[in-house]
Amino acid sequence: MRNNKLFRKAAFMLGLLVFTSIAAISQEGKKVIAVINRADWCPVCQKNGEKVMKEVMPVFNESNVQFIMNDLTNDATKEKSKMMLKENKVYDAVKKTTSTGLILLVDATTGKLIDKISVAETKEKLIETIKQSAMAEKMMDKM
Repeated sequence: MRNNKLFRKAAFMLGLLVFTSIAAISQEGKKVIAVINRADWCPVCQKNGEKVMKEVMPVFNESNVQFIMNDLTNDATKEKSKMMLKENKVYDAVKKTTSTGLILLVDATTGKLIDKISVAETKEKLIETIKQSAMAEKMMDKM
């Protein structure tokens, strides 16, 4: 049982690392950055992280939404995440939100916080909120 938990945790962390790296490389053309505040010790993250990774993030693979993990587990992970957030010019928009288990939606052009939502929401609500944020940004571009 313990080995299964460790394996799931390691697989989840590897998936986060790979996805965040790919997202950083492909930022060009992205209009909305979805910053996922998470931590290993967060029960909401533990319960819902896999749902977000497997059921929500793939919906936006071919879209103008980029996902970045903000790992708030400890000082080392916070510092690493801070560098990634600064690289993507969203650090100022999310630095005051230290709660875990949240997705913070940031306008990639202006660096302004658009919306935030708990990862505990249903898959459908998460997808709809992210889509609405992305659509709002598309509409602003046309004005």
